[in-house]
Amino acid sequence: MTTDDTSLPEPREPDPDAPVRPTALVLTAAFEPPLDERQPWLERYELVDALAVPGTDTPLYLTDTGIAITTTGIGKSDAATTVTALLATPEIDLESAYIVSSGIAGSSPETTALGSVAIADAVVDWDRKHRWDHRAESNVAETAEFAVEPAESAAESDDERPIDLLAYRPRDYVHRLEDSVVDGALAAARGVDLLEDAGAREYQREYPKAPDAEPTVERGTTVCGDEFWHGLRYAREVEWLCERYGVAPYVTTQMEDAATATALERFGLCERYLSVRAVANYDRPAPGQSVAESFDGNPASLALAIDNAARIGSAVVEALVRTDPLEIGSGELE
Repeated sequence: MTTDDTSLPEPREPDPDAPVRPTALVLTAAFEPPLDERQPWLERYELVDALAVPGTDTPLYLTDTGIAITTTGIGKSDAATTVTALLATPEIDLESAYIVSSGIAGSSPETTALGSVAIADAVVDWDRKHRWDHRAESNVAETAEFAVEPAESAAESDDERPIDLLAYRPRDYVHRLEDSVVDGALAAARGVDLLEDAGAREYQREYPKAPDAEPTVERGTTVCGDEFWHGLRYAREVEWLCERYGVAPYVTTQMEDAATATALERFGLCERYLSVRAVANYDRPAPGQSVAESFDGNPASLALAIDNAARIGSAVVEALVRTDPLEIGSGELE
C-alpha cells in the first residue's frame, strides 16, 4: 500500500469525552522526501483516525491496532516540544503506551555496516559540555581560526582537551534506558530479516575500516546533538565524551532522542522509552573524499536505513505491546 496525503485520514480536534489510549507511540523525525522516515510506518498499518494536537509538528495518526504514529520535526527543540505537547494533552492517554523513536542515524565506519539497526541502551546529550579553544592560549594567529586541526591524541591532559564535562553538572546527561524493555526489543529485532542493498554495500566498501558485511542488529549508546558535525576530529571528541560517561563506544548519532527522553522523564514515563535507529551514513569521509562530499552519505544507504528502521521498529513495537515487559497494561495487538 502506498500512502499519500490524499489517502490519510482527515485530522480532527481531540475529543475531551473520548480520549485515545494508544498501546504504543511511534516518533519519527521527518516526513518529507528524501528523509521520509514516517512513510514506511504509515504503509504498514491501516489508519483509522488522525488528531490535530496543538503544539505538534504533524497530525497524530492512529492505526487499527492501537499504535499512534507522528513526527516530531528534526532536532532537540522540535522533539521536546512535540513530545511535551502530546504528554500534556488530556485527550491523549499514554499511561499504557510504549514510546519508540524510529529513524535514521549516523555511525562510525568501524562500528557496523550501513543499514544496520541499533537499539539504544543509553542516550547521551552531546550538547551539554564545555568546548574550549586552547589555540588562543598558544597565541595562534586569528587567520588560522577556521583551519582544520588534527584530532587530539589520547595523551592530552584534561586541561588541553577541546571539550570537557560541564563544571556545574547536577546530573550526568545520559539516559540509561530500561534493561527489560531493551532486552525485549533486541529479542524481537533479532528475529527480523534486514534488507540489503548492493549500492549501499558498494559505498560501504569505500571505507577500509568498515566491515565487509551485511546489516546487523546492534545494541549500544546513541549520541544526540543539534550540531551537524562531521569528520574524524569530532567523532573522536564524541567518543571521548562517551568514555567520560562510561557508555563508550557510541553506536549511532542522531538529533532528537535526548530531548524525547528528557520530556518523558519529566512526566515519569522514560522507563518505557526506546530508540531504534538505522545507520544511513558514516560520520567521517572515506579516503579521497572531503567532509562536504561525504556528509550526506549515499542515496542507497539512506533509503535502506529508512526501510530497515521501520522494519525493525514495527517488530519491536508489536513485541513490546504483546509481551508488556513493564506490565503497564498495553494490551495485545488486535
